[in-house]
Amino acid sequence: MSNIENHIKDYKLMKEDDVEWLLEPLDAISHSADIVLDAFQYGTHWESFYQLYIHFKNAKSVYKPYDLPPESRLLSDINNGYIAFDDETREIPEPKPYDRSMLIQDKLDIWSTDEIPSIWDELTVPFTEVGIWQAVLLNEIRTLFPKGWHANYLRKTYVFSREDMQQIVNDKSRYDYTDEEIEKLNAYWKLLDMNSNFDQHKKSNYDRLVSYLDREDILPSVEISGDKAVASYYYWNDWSGFCRRCVPVERYGHSVSIGKPNNEVLIAYNCGIRY
Repeated sequence: MSNIENHIKDYKLMKEDDVEWLLEPLDAISHSADIVLDAFQYGTHWESFYQLYIHFKNAKSVYKPYDLPPESRLLSDINNGYIAFDDETREIPEPKPYDRSMLIQDKLDIWSTDEIPSIWDELTVPFTEVGIWQAVLLNEIRTLFPKGWHANYLRKTYVFSREDMQQIVNDKSRYDYTDEEIEKLNAYWKLLDMNSNFDQHKKSNYDRLVSYLDREDILPSVEISGDKAVASYYYWNDWSGFCRRCVPVERYGHSVSIGKPNNEVLIAYNCGIRY
């Protein structure tokens, strides 16, 4: 199972560069010689992500989803990733269509991303365990790439090896409280008329976490049935806890279609940090 996370850390995202290097460890995935895998930033002023897209290798023009009159504060704010509703009578303009002869070098607002075609139409992915798993990894780019502000709630510690699971287990600070300490803390927060639940910090949860070290199914898996498959893996998130994610995948011509994943919280936890 390829861990693309470490591969990504070796690169810096530059506006003028493509991200073909993503496919170096994902060697089961390929595409034609006349296109390029690339990434653009999108979001709002309170959160931002990266999304993959594909353009022609000889693309020159820069995609501008809106015409921007200099006097229009609303449209200018859209191109900066958010909308300022300084005039309630204005409507959100429809973005211009995108085609693969265009480069995306500016941050897009969340309304413009619907214009960007899916990468999967242009990628060749064998419907095998390796191909499906690599497609799921590539689909995780929004989580793996740099994120802005509130988007960091998505951060995960993936369990792609037993060493990854051991790393999570070794972090015992999440479960430092005894039952007596938890009772006092909950009483104190109730006195302040603030909602809190410190039960998630119990050491018994740490014991449950340790039990996963001996599980045979702790590593990522892919189950294929005809033209459908489910890829599963475990991860830790500081605002959810220890979770299992199941991703439905279907054969789609020479490529795949990735459905909405199901996240199951196995051990609940919330670090309490707010961005």
